[in-house]
Amino acid sequence: MKRATLLLPGLMLVLLAGCPSVDDDDTAEEDPEILDPEPPGAPTAMVDGRITCVGDNEPPDPSAATLELTGWVRTWDDPEAEGLPPSFEVEAFSPSGSSLGAAFTNPNPGQDGRVAVTVPVTDDGFVGHVMITAEGYVPVRFHNSLPITNTDFGGWVWAITAEEVQDVADDLGVVLEADTGILVGAIHDCDSFGMSNGVVVVDDSAEGVYYVEGWDPVDSRSFSAPSGRFALPNLAPGPVTVKAFGRLEAGGPLTLLSRVDGQIVADVITQVALEPRAGVTR
Repeated sequence: MKRATLLLPGLMLVLLAGCPSVDDDDTAEEDPEILDPEPPGAPTAMVDGRITCVGDNEPPDPSAATLELTGWVRTWDDPEAEGLPPSFEVEAFSPSGSSLGAAFTNPNPGQDGRVAVTVPVTDDGFVGHVMITAEGYVPVRFHNSLPITNTDFGGWVWAITAEEVQDVADDLGVVLEADTGILVGAIHDCDSFGMSNGVVVVDDSAEGVYYVEGWDPVDSRSFSAPSGRFALPNLAPGPVTVKAFGRLEAGGPLTLLSRVDGQIVADVITQVALEPRAGVTR
């Protein structure tokens, strides 16, 4: 993302890199997927954000054979880095799971958790995922819905401990199940800002998604708030498909805004960035 807008849903964090492949056969001229029937409590209003690029959001070609993935990692209990944040390892992986490069965040004053990972890229850009780890914090695995092709990409992570995750779950009345993973993410507009009035569908179900108001997920919403953020706990390990839907015009149907294919891992937070789609399903 180009701005620090993928702020963590209360259950966890936000982050910086990764992405699945783009479907070459998708075109903006075909009909995008419509969410029908609509889930209970679906928003009646249009999504609130700049959406002129939806369906025509193909990333530019990479300008070089390598790319620098940049971002900042700070802690949940000190998001402004008033103290020195720990140093986190940030490692990028290819779709096959091969390491492409790694770096540690810089905790020093003025850097406050900044990191830059240099990775080789294909003609499509960076297509893979990123892991962020440090002792005492829940690992994060990040997927972006589109390839990353330039250094405008950058993000923020607020690293969270297992105890802090438990506190948030307790506040929601959620019982965290063993050997499961947590999904978090945000719906972005064409400027990489969050969007309200979006509906998240995970593996063809809109049930169980917690949308974020302010800083924390709540159980009183059935669609996204202005941050666009959401969280879903207790997912079984394995591949996951996450889609965002919204109304592109007043009175229109809930239309596919974005899709990302990720991976749920036990005891790991999977973070997804839902950028406006390039074609029909990406």
